[in-house]
Amino acid sequence: MAANPKTVLDLVAQYRAALAKSDAAAMERIISAYKAMFNRITPQIQALADLISTGEYTAAQVRHLRAFISLQESITNELNNFAGYLRTDLQPIALNAAQMGEMDAFKILRFLIGDRELIRVPFDRIPIEAVYKMLTFLDPGGALYKRIGELSGYHSKAVVDAILEAIGMGVNPRQTARLIMSAAENAFGGGLVDALRTARTSQLWAYREATRANYAANSDVVTGWIWYAELDELTCEACIAEHGTRHDLDESLDGHYNCRCSPIPEVMGENPVADMQDGQTWFEDQDTATQKEIMGETKWQAWMDGKFEFGQLAQDTPNDVYGNMKTVTPLKDLIDE
Repeated sequence: MAANPKTVLDLVAQYRAALAKSDAAAMERIISAYKAMFNRITPQIQALADLISTGEYTAAQVRHLRAFISLQESITNELNNFAGYLRTDLQPIALNAAQMGEMDAFKILRFLIGDRELIRVPFDRIPIEAVYKMLTFLDPGGALYKRIGELSGYHSKAVVDAILEAIGMGVNPRQTARLIMSAAENAFGGGLVDALRTARTSQLWAYREATRANYAANSDVVTGWIWYAELDELTCEACIAEHGTRHDLDESLDGHYNCRCSPIPEVMGENPVADMQDGQTWFEDQDTATQKEIMGETKWQAWMDGKFEFGQLAQDTPNDVYGNMKTVTPLKDLIDE
């Protein structure tokens, strides 16, 4: 059982841990489905590698081999089926996260303001059409599902290209066979990374938007929210720069892909984490080695030289699924050379 929270940040940490546990279970299902797909294709990849190990083949010749053509078809079919699985699994993952977000938001407000009457926005009882309007990226006809539909073609080509590139390296047939297996596995890995990023980001976005919806429903007491990042050497510059900033209730916490930042409610104009270090102060307190590790030596030196302000490290980046994302500003956009 979790310890009783002493501060709102203790409570947020508890809820982050619960969301991370739910996230891990959802990601494991996706990984298992993806591994099963790869295992079904592996014998065909091995058969092609075995065939090529018996003689000298050019990439052009391999393109016409029946084993290669059949493998291409299998890869496309399997990735199409996986995309279908992902489309089906994505909605319950996101909706479960939304339900967690609305409950956690309600508990955070209870913690901060006690027994005052509050409004809940229970995502498990809202008609799905209304959820689509609130969480627009879950619309089956929207950009997210379109992007999932495009994963098959993109990653099928990546796997095929990797195999042909291995064949074209000009080493002996047995080495080529080993390269084919390695190249195919690595190329398939890119598809898994894409799938996990897609599912995790939709889950996290749904959680945060459900949280914000409950804060907005209680706008008589909640007057805004504070961007809160878990600060360590793995936190990106954009999230560090946003940490501690105040936002209105009509603003989304528009973090980058896989962003795990949280909105802390501002209650009746009072910031419950007012004594918390902002991102820049935290960064300045780190040793030089840590600062360089986070920012990169060249960018760090430009910052030290006063060529840009710390807050400029976060930029708005248009996104066809989520509308906008806060991403790290490249050095070339920060300085005038």
